Amino acid sequence: MTTPGHTIKLALIGYGKMGKEIERLALERQMQITVRVDIESPSLLIDSVKSADVAIHFAVPATVLGHIEQLADLGKHVVLGTTGWQSDRAKIQALVERKRIGLIHSSNFSLGMNIVYHLLREAGSLFDRFEEYDVSVHEVHHIEKLDSPSGTALTLANILLNRIGRKKEIFAGSSEGKIRPEQLQVTAARTGAVVGIHRVMFDSLADSIEVVHMAKNRAGFALGALLAAEWIRGRKGFFTMDDVLADIIKQQR
Repeated sequence: MTTPGHTIKLALIGYGKMGKEIERLALERQMQITVRVDIESPSLLIDSVKSADVAIHFAVPATVLGHIEQLADLGKHVVLGTTGWQSDRAKIQALVERKRIGLIHSSNFSLGMNIVYHLLREAGSLFDRFEEYDVSVHEVHHIEKLDSPSGTALTLANILLNRIGRKKEIFAGSSEGKIRPEQLQVTAARTGAVVGIHRVMFDSLADSIEVVHMAKNRAGFALGALLAAEWIRGRKGFFTMDDVLADIIKQQR
């Protein structure tokens, strides 16, 4: 966490709704914002970014690789909240390792959702023993969300694929007919101003069991990103929020 006597300095890359919420909570936590960069900015090689301890990136997928290249050249640690960049994962991880910076990424920085990830690893292992239960993932977001299904929904599905042996692949979207038993269906809806609802259903002839995460506002995501920024400063390597949560659990034992 933050070193006593040192105010952590943040560069906000992407200044939309998430960037503004991160700024609000950062100022409450006595953090300093050195720069607010909108998604149109072609370069981050400016003094106000250079003076930051950590860059928090919530922008658009097309900017991720170029921005990480620039931030790595500056030796800046990164909290990467933007989704949709996984096709460049190998390049970004190699940059992080070569430039010896710290980067922490997650499809969802909400502490509540990261606890759900932890719960589903346990639940998936249990349901793996009972073939009577099928499983599906459904998510709902606001109409302006760019990716569908959401990165969070795909993370949930991949956790389940890793734990339930009879499920082999993700089927994203609505089906025009039967899906195969080994497919795990992930569906999405876009409506209104919904911040985010994710629902995992385990269903059998006898009963249904649901795990639901409903975001009330963006504060949970912003708080998680700020905790990640405190955690990553001074570390080197490619991390996820799982590492932060594991560290918190370890410290409290």
